[in-house]
Amino acid sequence: MIKPLLTLLLAAISLSLPHWAMGAEPLSNKAIFDDGYPEQAPVESLTLSFERLGLKKFKLDGVSQSTRIDFTNRLDKLGKQLMLNFSYTPSPSLISRVSHLKVFFNENLVTVLPIDDKTNPIKVKTEHSVPLNPKLIKDFNQIRFELVGYYDLACQDDFSKAIWAELDKSSSITLGRQSLALESLLEYFPAPFFDKRDYTQLNLPFIFASQPNEETLEAAVALSSFFGAQAKWRYAGFPVQINATPVEHSVVFATNTNKPDFLLNYPNVEKPTVEIISSPTHRYAKVLLILGKDAAQLKEAVVGLMFGHKVMTGRSATIDAIDSLPLRKAYDAPLWVRSDRAVTFDEFIEYPTQLQSAGYRGQPVNLDLRFAPDLFTWRENGIPLTLNYRNTPVEQGMLSRLNMLINGKFVDGFTLNNKHNESVTTQTLLPLISTSTPSQTHQDFELTGLDLTTNNQLTYDFNFALVKTGECSAIPAGGEFGVIDGSSSIDVSGFHHYISLPNLRAFANSGFPYTKYADLHQSVLIMQSNAPVEAISLLLNFAGRLGAMTGYPAHRLDIQFPNSKNELTDKDIIIIGKPDSLLAELSQNSSLSAVINNNQRIVNQAIYNGAYDTQNSEKIKLNISSLGRLAIISGFQSPLDSERSVVSMIVSDNSAYSLLSDVLMNAEKTAQIMGSSAIINRQGIKTIKTDEQYFVGHIPIHTLIWFHFSDQPILLAILSIITLLLISYMLWRLLLLLTQKRLSEGDKA
Repeated sequence: MIKPLLTLLLAAISLSLPHWAMGAEPLSNKAIFDDGYPEQAPVESLTLSFERLGLKKFKLDGVSQSTRIDFTNRLDKLGKQLMLNFSYTPSPSLISRVSHLKVFFNENLVTVLPIDDKTNPIKVKTEHSVPLNPKLIKDFNQIRFELVGYYDLACQDDFSKAIWAELDKSSSITLGRQSLALESLLEYFPAPFFDKRDYTQLNLPFIFASQPNEETLEAAVALSSFFGAQAKWRYAGFPVQINATPVEHSVVFATNTNKPDFLLNYPNVEKPTVEIISSPTHRYAKVLLILGKDAAQLKEAVVGLMFGHKVMTGRSATIDAIDSLPLRKAYDAPLWVRSDRAVTFDEFIEYPTQLQSAGYRGQPVNLDLRFAPDLFTWRENGIPLTLNYRNTPVEQGMLSRLNMLINGKFVDGFTLNNKHNESVTTQTLLPLISTSTPSQTHQDFELTGLDLTTNNQLTYDFNFALVKTGECSAIPAGGEFGVIDGSSSIDVSGFHHYISLPNLRAFANSGFPYTKYADLHQSVLIMQSNAPVEAISLLLNFAGRLGAMTGYPAHRLDIQFPNSKNELTDKDIIIIGKPDSLLAELSQNSSLSAVINNNQRIVNQAIYNGAYDTQNSEKIKLNISSLGRLAIISGFQSPLDSERSVVSMIVSDNSAYSLLSDVLMNAEKTAQIMGSSAIINRQGIKTIKTDEQYFVGHIPIHTLIWFHFSDQPILLAILSIITLLLISYMLWRLLLLLTQKRLSEGDKA
């Protein structure tokens, strides 16, 4: 009895130590691993509401009979239990003998719920808890509800408003998951550190051996922005730890001379290296090691991982050389609409059938578009868009439409029709997305209603007309399809780039002006050398947001600690931390709206709070002493270059860094940031606007004059008269010279 216990104890101890920290020989008898690791795998229970899972259609009727909820399961998790907890309210008009609600899990029918008008004559909300078979759980899963509703057996109209059932918004699924012991393989990367199957926010700790220097921070920023670009809309948070042992999936930065304690005996490296190991204390947690001989090699290891992970295999990889890594060009961020040519819709799609809508009331076609925030659209009707679409034949004389919306607002609509009443037949299973020659409708128009500072959603909604087959029946013809052709395009190449700053809305929602170059090679970030972990975490969270907004890692962001040798010329500057002499120097001759200096808060606000009026530029300036957490985001023109900008993110104390991180990680709060300064406290966000603007970008000189004098018609009229007089004078002089030349030639003759 004692011998097996000792064997188990020795095995557990050996598992808690990596191979490089063990002096004993490996176990000769590995039978103890037949059923997995001796230690118990962590188990968790996750409850997800239908709203959190993105369900928008809670009401079912006679035509839109079904709705679905999608959820995922991570690569490193095993679904052990799955419970569907939902409630619904049926229409009191439904007949119980033939009306029922069907529930499918991954297209497997799991239950049928009858609608009983005897036991429930009032048709109040009914609650159900349905266990689902966990063996059916896949990476991507779907639960579907389908209503079969009848209000009359003799005269049934599927479009009758008497047929309906509505799911309760508090409905949810509860998923019990057990951790899996994955192999330490780079083939999985970026999983399990980021798993595309996981729709929740990414939370990935970064661990440093000691206080990181500039080069180490640059490596961490590059990697956090890479993970942010992967996470996109999920958001990504990066808590920072110093000399800690990882207890969950984590990233560790270490050099030969600077390792955390749990890696002290880890072998040294000669070249930049990335490796995946298990945590020595939590075997189900994976650790991504970023290793280098020195801090400079850490950056090379990160760059090699970001751009070369698709060809990495095994547990570790060494970056031998990085031969060519060109600078990004202006406005070429992968997630932005390109500014140098027309861009087709095919370049925006994320899955093959994204541009297709099926059914009488099918799901709308949605596309996410990001534009350069400084597109100069003054006096333009909008952005040119060429739309090509196809649809199945519609009933002659019936009005079927295609509606276009931007950010939920109606923009335009088109009538669907049959071209010469011809039907298209192909040899494919999906004729609507075939490459043959179906009838195709083409529309050219201007795209309006956009917010250039943030992500825009372009929606196309196909609405097919009702086919009436009798007095008591109105049903769809069946097989309705609409397709937005991938050759449709949007073109902003004819627009100039010119914007008024400071504009914190553009900064918070698109990272502008820093993201003008997706790799941030024309930006520099200043923070104190002894920054607390809260400030470093804010830096990484900010970098993650930049990656999410551009789709590209900010691996060329230059990080500098304040000193007399800072190279800040011809750079856009970001400042993170508490106010210091550098911020005071940069803002000395600027229009900085708000400043914190310990417990002293200085507000310098235009009396008209943003009304640009050169004749009334009075300001209110206040010095206030106050305690408590406060954070300020401020933008102003760089005193070193009129074409460059400075944005500072400063705090009253270390605990206030969380206020800034919370704003960056919350879409609703981010949307509130605007103006020249955003004042953030525990109760919310307040903004300050400035009447002192500056402009960056370039437009033709005649447009520049008209734009800046458009709000002063009298001055513009005087300028126009002067311009006409000058032109008239020049023409008069030219005619006079020509006359004199002719007279002189006549005299010679």
